[in-house]
Amino acid sequence: MALFKNLRLKAGRYLLHKRLSSLRRMQPEFNIENVKKIGILWDATYENEFQHLAAFNRQLAEMGKSVEVMVWIPGKIVPDRLTGLTYMKFLRRTDLNWAYMPVSEDAKQFMATRFDLVIDINPSSLFQLSALAALSPAPMKAGPDVTDEPGKTPYDLMIKTPKPFSTALFIEQTMHYLSMISSPDNRA
Repeated sequence: MALFKNLRLKAGRYLLHKRLSSLRRMQPEFNIENVKKIGILWDATYENEFQHLAAFNRQLAEMGKSVEVMVWIPGKIVPDRLTGLTYMKFLRRTDLNWAYMPVSEDAKQFMATRFDLVIDINPSSLFQLSALAALSPAPMKAGPDVTDEPGKTPYDLMIKTPKPFSTALFIEQTMHYLSMISSPDNRA
């Protein structure tokens, strides 16, 4: 079973690499103040950390930023406290093709949306969320530094967090460093 899964993942990585070769991203100077539309990818395996995501969404809304969250649901049923939230879309196993590539309409719409910033809260490095981040044309992508091969990640900014992974700390650090690189005093 693991052999078949690894084969499917390898095929998915190949297909992703092939699609990425045609994707062109514009990377103008980044300024967090100018960001209007934010896409967030979140692994709901860590559902107990939802309150941090909800607080972050409220904070961004108060700043006048539009947020869309694509949530990976590891089981068959969406948890009750996640349903009814208009800013969330869900990705399940049935929304993936045989190579674990997201193929649902919501996933296609997420990949086609021109976000100013994509934040991937994906501590398990799930391929399906990383693929969505990679295929997004967003000019700035942030994610956790949890892999042994950082050169193969789709992120422009990687945040190292201690184990066990803390969503609150990751969000805090991401916003801190995005603010830092937005400052004209810190640019080279």
